[in-house]
Amino acid sequence: MSEAGQSLSAPIRLSLAAPAYNEAAGIEAVIADWHGFLSAQNGLAEFEIVICNDGSKDRTGDILDRLTLSYPGLRVLHFEQNQGAAAALNAAIAATRGDWVLLMDSDGQFAIQNLTDMLAALRASGALAAIGIRQKKDAAFAQFGSWSSGLICNLIHGSALADFNSAFKLVWGPTLRRLGLEAKGMNYSTEVTSRLLECGIVPVEVRIEHRPRASGVSHMKLVRGALHRFLFVIYIALRQLLLRLGILIRPRP
Repeated sequence: MSEAGQSLSAPIRLSLAAPAYNEAAGIEAVIADWHGFLSAQNGLAEFEIVICNDGSKDRTGDILDRLTLSYPGLRVLHFEQNQGAAAALNAAIAATRGDWVLLMDSDGQFAIQNLTDMLAALRASGALAAIGIRQKKDAAFAQFGSWSSGLICNLIHGSALADFNSAFKLVWGPTLRRLGLEAKGMNYSTEVTSRLLECGIVPVEVRIEHRPRASGVSHMKLVRGALHRFLFVIYIALRQLLLRLGILIRPRP
């Protein structure tokens, strides 16, 4: 049995990693929900919540720092200036110490309770990663962009993932920390999936609850976001071509 498989046969060490940008209206409730759920889980030997405050202009950073006094499992990183969701998530991932890392958004749209089914799917499949299939609550334009880019990425990789771009993922920590994301903005969820497939890791998929945003506003500008998504998919295609031609070194799991 692999090291990852052995870790799942006993209570696990879990890290939750997330970026946060201008989430002052809802971040306290989200952290309380996460911490309360994780504290009650018998299947966790220990856990930590690592949040990177991505140069928020509101009180997000102050609130997170205050919450560390109430929640000892919470660790907060701060960017002085906004660097983009992927940069913040990359910093949070690099700071994790758990055997398994749960990737989340900090806006409360992903229910932490989905973790139970994700862990069950990993134990049943022996996979090194699980990805949540969202019942999407986004605007039609955003849904189309996510669907179309996911379709193209599946064609590029020869995969058949139902929700290629889902940000809700549970990944074997040593592998995730080696990926080294290059995306700067909101394309990190697509990149993580692509990089896992590059390593020969096919995530097991699990249907999850995806809630409407309860507070704050989305930070993705639709037209600019669509253009960046289109350009990023082109980059993924060129990268896969270079890997197949042996011009780039294929990463190991």
